Amino acid sequence: MEKWIYELIVEKVPPFSFLDRENAVLFQLLIMLIAGLLISYLANLPPISAVMGALAIFVVVLWSRLTLVLAPMIRTFRPSLSEKEKEVVENYRKLLFSKYRPEFIIGAGFFIPLTFHLFSNGVVFEHYLRSNRYVIFFALILVWDIAYRAGIGFWVCLMNLTRSWKLLIASKQRKSMDYTFLNDLKTMHRIDRNSLLFGSAGFLLLPVVSIDTTLVAGVMLYSITLIGLSFLSILIIRRVPWLPPDMVDLLTTAKFAYIGLTGSKYPHLTPVVQVFDGHDLFFVTSRKSVKFRLMKKNPRIAVLIDERDERDFFRNRAIMIYGYVRIYDSWHIVLHLIKLLRVLRLFRTKYGLYLRKYGERKEMLPDAWRLTPIMKRVPVEVIPEKVVYWRGARRIRIRL
Repeated sequence: MEKWIYELIVEKVPPFSFLDRENAVLFQLLIMLIAGLLISYLANLPPISAVMGALAIFVVVLWSRLTLVLAPMIRTFRPSLSEKEKEVVENYRKLLFSKYRPEFIIGAGFFIPLTFHLFSNGVVFEHYLRSNRYVIFFALILVWDIAYRAGIGFWVCLMNLTRSWKLLIASKQRKSMDYTFLNDLKTMHRIDRNSLLFGSAGFLLLPVVSIDTTLVAGVMLYSITLIGLSFLSILIIRRVPWLPPDMVDLLTTAKFAYIGLTGSKYPHLTPVVQVFDGHDLFFVTSRKSVKFRLMKKNPRIAVLIDERDERDFFRNRAIMIYGYVRIYDSWHIVLHLIKLLRVLRLFRTKYGLYLRKYGERKEMLPDAWRLTPIMKRVPVEVIPEKVVYWRGARRIRIRL
């Protein structure tokens, strides 16, 4: 598979090739800072030039680091068990690392008009470099580094959004046991989060270009565009189910789940009502319950959801999820408010009559059973690490 030009430099050009990727980036930062300070001193530039030059170098190195983080993550995807989704992911990787170097072309597309503007406007060169032609030559190398990495960031964010959208469409055409691996979807989510950082880092250039309103507008537009593309990609990729349609249907329609926890003396097994939003499984529990105390002590959990057909054994279905819990307690609720409001809506839709009856008889219930959200009952998310599916007499291990 092709690699970005910067990756090849780090891997093949000494002294970077002698170092691991993280140290190569730190070494790049050191070299560029020393060179920038030396040039600033020899050219007798004002102190602000050295400060702003160091800030621009820091952005270049930060983008370099993010580039070296993103590339290996993109190469880790496994072939999906859905042919259409497999094709989407393969095309995504081929486009990102195309032999036609789209990130280089986009970087040149940023560099050429940017250079033309810097020379025609002259404000930046005069303010920081005093129009010293030799210093301007070295400054243009830094401008190219910024433009090239900005090209990588834009291309990655654009491809991320395209990948997420096409993957969501393909997921709606799955057959019974087609799916894309959960860990691959999580990796896509991490790539999108890193792309958000890529866009956010662009704002660090604002102090450098603050003397030129055109450049300020350009930096703002670039960063906001990358953040917007990444945010949309995150929203879309979260809607792609990580389980086959058969299992999504069972998790969505089943009224009860049975959860197993490590007890102080015996295993603790109890039924709960649950909802599944296509991506995450949730139940609620009282702060005074045994479940809550056990989960606080040991977050490991097993969840069984089954559907039984008394007339035909081979129509039975069941899912066993092994993993750990995330308890949305105190300030976690504020951080994940939108997600939890969606979960609340799912509970009200699925168990409307059940909740209404509980509300009418609230005073008759034990204190631990009363459905007072947040204060007495907290939402719990199940984070899967292993999934087993039974369909009839067949046991199917779901790879994550």
